[in-house]
Amino acid sequence: MKGIKVLLLLLAATAAPAGVGARGVASVVDSLSRVTDVTVPVRFTVSMPQLTEDVVYNIGVTCRSDADTLLFPCSYLIDWSIDGRTPSVTGFAAYFSGNHYRFSGDKLQEYHAVSDSVPFMPRKFGATSSDGVQQSAQFVNILPVSIAESLRKMMSDSCYEVTFVGDTVVAGEPAAVVRSVMRVGGQTAMESEYVLDPQSYFPRKVHFENSPGSVSEQTADVEFGSPQPAETVITEPALIERYPDVFARMRRSSFTLENLVGRPLPGFNAPTPTAERYSRRTGDRFAAPTVMAIIDPAASFAADAVKALRSAIAEAPVSADLLLVFTSTNSDLIESVAGVPAVGETILQSARGVARDMGAAQLPSVLLVNADSTVADVIVGYNNNLSSVVIQKMALMNR
Repeated sequence: MKGIKVLLLLLAATAAPAGVGARGVASVVDSLSRVTDVTVPVRFTVSMPQLTEDVVYNIGVTCRSDADTLLFPCSYLIDWSIDGRTPSVTGFAAYFSGNHYRFSGDKLQEYHAVSDSVPFMPRKFGATSSDGVQQSAQFVNILPVSIAESLRKMMSDSCYEVTFVGDTVVAGEPAAVVRSVMRVGGQTAMESEYVLDPQSYFPRKVHFENSPGSVSEQTADVEFGSPQPAETVITEPALIERYPDVFARMRRSSFTLENLVGRPLPGFNAPTPTAERYSRRTGDRFAAPTVMAIIDPAASFAADAVKALRSAIAEAPVSADLLLVFTSTNSDLIESVAGVPAVGETILQSARGVARDMGAAQLPSVLLVNADSTVADVIVGYNNNLSSVVIQKMALMNR
């Protein structure tokens, strides 16, 4: 399975034409870049010497126009299953307007740019680079807009030789074909062939060979069905309706902070400024009612918010602990805002993931949590009355 994942990543590799067919490739790129509002069935077959039989994925691909194209050119839903597996092996990936969901192997992950944009950004580690989560999900690279981007990058990478034939016949049908060969150190590292409709350039078949002719040769064949106008709505409510069991059993949070009221506090973990690990499971009891505040220490009001919360804890009719959760990794900044924790206080840092999982889209976010871990109430945002608001809400908490 590891080899399959390596191959799927290699499918996003890019190439550069050596002059031949550059204008033809540019036309293909232009056409595929504009493909949205379409749904198409796809059969994706992976072959490797170490596998006793091919692995076949049946995939449903839907692309929709998205008003917000900053992070990706379109919204998408990719629904897949492995052919012939018992029990069934399924998954999906979805993106729309800065929101990304992916499910595979009994794990649901979700990312929301409004609360944390970092996972959506490309990253580089030395000579290695990686795309954001919305671009790296399984099978995103077979979307028409993704193929267009790969071909566009081909035009600036001298490792590849690319040819374009606009009028040929493949399997008895008129077709346009783009072929590429990647060479590294004089050796052929990868070959690919895109068979396209000669008029629209919509893909019919794509063939990839990694390390052709070697003992580690890996191939993938992608067969596209007939594209149809997309009718699937890609929104969070639509995904929950489509995959009710996945969201009911595996979702760590509902993303909306207000929806936590009356529910057990989701589990989370984060380090303290002294590098200890603070960890809680969903529903773990607290020693006392707890005021949990998620704060960006770089915000101008951060110190005032901490002061207001401490004042509320001291004056409230309910004895409670204070959990200060800072999204920054900067220990010095956090210390300048919060100082040294007093008795009954805990300070955490590096907690962007906690903010995301709690659905804290606006900071500070304050959660008033009963000792049994039930969220009694939430307060979103900072104002000069924060202390009095916290006191009022704490009076209604369970002892």
